[in-house]
Amino acid sequence: MPTKLKDLPVWPVVFMLGFLLVWEAVVDLYKVRPIILPAPSQVAVALAQRWDVLLTHLLPTLWLTVLGFALSVVGGIGVAILVTYSEVLRKGLYPIIVVTQVVPKVSIAPLFIVWFDTGLVSSTLLAFLVAFFPMVINAVVGFHIHDEDLLRMARAYMGSRWQIFLKIRLPNAMPYIFAGMKISITLAVIGVIVAEFVASQEGLGYLIKLSGGLFDTPLMLASIVVLSAMGLALYGIIAWAEKRVIYWQSVPGAEAAAAPA
Repeated sequence: MPTKLKDLPVWPVVFMLGFLLVWEAVVDLYKVRPIILPAPSQVAVALAQRWDVLLTHLLPTLWLTVLGFALSVVGGIGVAILVTYSEVLRKGLYPIIVVTQVVPKVSIAPLFIVWFDTGLVSSTLLAFLVAFFPMVINAVVGFHIHDEDLLRMARAYMGSRWQIFLKIRLPNAMPYIFAGMKISITLAVIGVIVAEFVASQEGLGYLIKLSGGLFDTPLMLASIVVLSAMGLALYGIIAWAEKRVIYWQSVPGAEAAAAPA
């Protein structure tokens, strides 16, 4: 069946192009100085001329984001399994996890710097902490949504707890797990950038802070463009994997199971 036009991302592209054209026209019409608001063409020039600097700072940000995200996925699913199968942990640990989300993550960043110094550990831990909560919440919701009749039948046929988990709970939870991953990857980017803002000598967050201090607004916006493209690419990879791993089902709006903190 041919793909319908409405299924293609035409309108977002049209709106973005229109926005850029209006932006360019306003800057040109009112003669806005580049230090205040550079035109999209000036940002494109900065991207072309400073691509080597942008690439140098992109790589550490990308590595820390992926590492923090991966830890949040493993840790979040692991905690969700424990909470699902242990009533003690569900009553004792789960509320604590929820309550800790009221603490602003930006306020924790300086504390991590004191404890772990600047660099890999503090940035990775902050990315992990920010991205951890959506993974736990979505995974717990997914593990608790199942067909009770199917579970009773599996137990009647002497299915072990491990077999029931692999054959019933985990497949049913996959849409929610991927929904949590989509939220977590965006939050992991935020966590790394916050860490680079606070104390770092490399990364896109550091470059944005540095260019702001130098009043190099075109480079600052170019860094934001690269950062946005990186986040969009990571989100797209997860969405691509989701379609191939859980092609048999989907949960519309499952991402709403956990709101970003």
